[in-house]
Order: sequence, then C-alpha cells, then structure tokens
Amino acid sequence: MKTVIKEYKVYDFDDLEKDDELCEKIHQKFWIDNGDNINPWADEILDSFKKFADTLNMKFDYSLSNAEYPDRGCYIKLDTSDYHYIAPNKRAEHISSLLKDYVGNEFYYTCAALKDYADKLIAEWNKDYSIDDFAYDIQNRMFDMWFRDNRDYFSKESFLIHVEANEYEFDENGNLF
Repeated sequence: MKTVIKEYKVYDFDDLEKDDELCEKIHQKFWIDNGDNINPWADEILDSFKKFADTLNMKFDYSLSNAEYPDRGCYIKLDTSDYHYIAPNKRAEHISSLLKDYVGNEFYYTCAALKDYADKLIAEWNKDYSIDDFAYDIQNRMFDMWFRDNRDYFSKESFLIHVEANEYEFDENGNLF
C-alpha cells in the first residue's frame, strides 16, 4: 500500500478580500452556481406572504425560484373572489379593518413592509381603483420583495459576510475546504 499526500493552497476571507478575481470566481462557483445554496429566509418570507394573504382573506398561489432574478415560470397570484360579496365602496374600509391589528409572523421586516404598503394603497384608494388593482399591487410588491431578498442574499457582500462568520476556506477551484 502506498500513501499519497496532496498539498492544497487554501484561501480564506482575507485572501478573498485582497484578490477580487479570486473572490469573483469562488463567489460564482460556491455561492451562485451551487444549487444547494438557497436563501435561508425563503420559508419565513413565504410564510409571511401566506399569513398576509390569509389576513386579507385572499388565497395565495405562487411559483417562485430561489434565484436572484425571476424566470418565465415565476408568479404570485392573490385570489380576490371572497371580496365579491362586499360592496366596492366598502372594500378599502374592510381591508383596513382586517389589517388594523395585523402583526404578521416572526419575519418582522416582510410583514411590516407589506402592511405599510397596503396602508398606503388604502389611503390612496379612489373610485377607479378596484380590489383586483389592490391585489395586483400587493402581489407585485411580494414578487419584488422575494427577488430583492434573494439578490441581497446572493450578493458578493453577503457571501463575504458568511465566509468571514463561518471561517470558510476554499481551494482555488472554489471548493469548500
């Protein structure tokens, strides 16, 4: 039997900060291209969206990717069919009463941002604005929030924060050592 010893050159946070080309290469391979790397807050964000939709008595349907940007199959849809029994001139007031004591779940930022945005839409509600317009604006805000959070997570800055906090080391090919 023969024992072979292979020597590796290993790069840590300090190395990545000094060498932008190396950092870019490892960031791409380890952080961006790694299919197992998903935003750790994804479930909490989806739960926030669902809770908000439930609070509004709207069904929440979605298909989202865990990428930085949406693909053609991504969508968020809020169903407003439960609002057809409410007079159109009373819908803003009804939504406002539903959101009055809304606190969301543990993912405070998403919940507060959605409530603030809904409150803004309600304050600007006019006779030409429909429940479908409101749902469309809220679902677009959710969609934007989802992908903005993913872009933040997959950013080089976020990558470096995780490398430093976890004391990750990599070989020159971007493999975790």
